Amino acid sequence: MKPVNKQKILLVGPYPPPHGGISTHVAELERQWRDAGVRCRVLDTGRVGMRFFAGVVRFACAGWTLHVHTNGHNRKSWVLAGICGLVGRSPVLTLHSGMAPAYLLGAGGRLGNPPQAGSLPHNGDGLPYWICKSFKRIVCVNAAIRDALVAIGVPEKKLEIKPAFIEPQRGEFPLNPLLRAWMGRHSPVFSTTLFFRPEYGFEFLVSALAKLRRTHPSLGCVVMGSGEEQGNAERLVRESGLQDNIFFAGDVSHESCLAVMSRSDVFLRPTFADGDSVSVREALALGVPVVASRVGTRPDDAILFEAGDREDLCARVEQALKQHVIA
Repeated sequence: MKPVNKQKILLVGPYPPPHGGISTHVAELERQWRDAGVRCRVLDTGRVGMRFFAGVVRFACAGWTLHVHTNGHNRKSWVLAGICGLVGRSPVLTLHSGMAPAYLLGAGGRLGNPPQAGSLPHNGDGLPYWICKSFKRIVCVNAAIRDALVAIGVPEKKLEIKPAFIEPQRGEFPLNPLLRAWMGRHSPVFSTTLFFRPEYGFEFLVSALAKLRRTHPSLGCVVMGSGEEQGNAERLVRESGLQDNIFFAGDVSHESCLAVMSRSDVFLRPTFADGDSVSVREALALGVPVVASRVGTRPDDAILFEAGDREDLCARVEQALKQHVIA
């Protein structure tokens, strides 16, 4: 008989849909914990309300360990973390966002510029510092986040660096027939995951794809993601004449995302800020070449370009395509 695991873990963070890096990580953690026989529930911060606050208190009073997953780059994320830190017993906090260091250090500069530890005052009222005091352990997805926390006074002994990557399950991932047919009509095929926000670099990506199409007229790029600015993104694609080369897949399931990735020639990550991208590591784990901006933390196998440099991105894509053909 399988031994009973008495652990009770409440994951507090965003949960799909939409399928972003943090929400996908939380969903995969939930699956792993349950497979290990651990009682695990999720409290979705994407649906905050009185029921959320009551739920935090109820689970904490019942002896559940609270593990908070948040971006750490805005006040809302810290307020929600603070509530969990105050009521939880030995709570754990994981910070995911590549923009968290700039927020923590009070830097309002351009996206993509890493903060210099100690050179800037910490964020406004010191809220993150005081909230960090209530957590037993704080997990940072990269060294830049850890260094920023140390710079505002958080003891290094309670910090650890751990990427948010969970090895994807192996197997044949089913693909929507319409999308499969579209991908079959294009070559080479690129894919990317994003939210339609400035830091994800979609406008920059469109510009790069327009240049690449001069030498690869049949190229295709599957864009997976959503956001309030999607309408503007679609209009930009039409104005650029790329409507036949870019497929807006919308918010897709994790399995569908892996299906697209695994059938791509190159996975693209054109962001101006990043923590430690889960999708980059997943693509590499699937054997797909990755071309990513030189921001945040990137695996050694990724092919990097300078963020915002279209010529560099296009050159690195050509490099990746040649390697893919050889492989």
